[in-house]
Amino acid sequence: MIFVMNKIFCFIALLSLYVLGQMLIIPPIFAEDRKRPTAGEFSLMPKIGTDFTIGGDFVKSASESATLTFRPGEIITAAISADSQDFDDVYENPFKIGVNLNLGLTDNTEAFLGLKYMRANAENFDALTIDVAGTFLGAAINASEVLTGKFDDYREFGFGVGARHFLNRYDAFTPYVSLEGEFTHNNEIELDLTHALGTISGIEFYEDAWKASVGFGCGFLFDVTDTISAGVETGFNYSFGMSDDDTVLNGTGSFENTNDDGDRMSVPLMFSVRMKF
Repeated sequence: MIFVMNKIFCFIALLSLYVLGQMLIIPPIFAEDRKRPTAGEFSLMPKIGTDFTIGGDFVKSASESATLTFRPGEIITAAISADSQDFDDVYENPFKIGVNLNLGLTDNTEAFLGLKYMRANAENFDALTIDVAGTFLGAAINASEVLTGKFDDYREFGFGVGARHFLNRYDAFTPYVSLEGEFTHNNEIELDLTHALGTISGIEFYEDAWKASVGFGCGFLFDVTDTISAGVETGFNYSFGMSDDDTVLNGTGSFENTNDDGDRMSVPLMFSVRMKF
């Protein structure tokens, strides 16, 4: 009896090794269903997420000073300065949504057309520092005040084109890299300054205008069903400068240049769902 059982166990072990070997040699029958992409076929990929600022100036630094002499020994100097601020200093982390329409070009590469929308809520920041120092009527004067600034909330929409290349088109877990160019339109942005005596409102800063951006992405998709995949993507984005509005700032010395930039470098974090047609 023991001899017979041993033979049965040996047969099952050999059969298991044979089946395992065949699975390793022959691709699974459903591999074709997982081809991502398929040349000539479309898919849709909605996205949602945010991105994190890592560089660029939304506000450039500036400083100006003036000196008043009333009589010998009585001089007062007033200095106004502003530190540079990036997007992250004046806005909360943005909320981003978008959708890509993908078209397979080969068995590993696809092109896509993307639409996007981004918004970010403004937050208070130290905009200007005013320092007054000197002597007047025999008394020493030394005063300083920080003006608080707040921009309009940021709104942006746009479209882009790009390509995505998959590094493994059969397995359930599929990494990829992508390259994209975009044109985005931002809303008009004005600045409000708050000081001890009140508020200066409606300082035009950036115009509503179009600008270009480029991005490199890397991510992965994971099959949920034969037609639906979930994904995560990150990478690097660079958005070129915005269009300045000097309606109010014209003639203010170096402060006229504080809005001569608006570029932004960021790292996105986007979550997506991919649906094959």
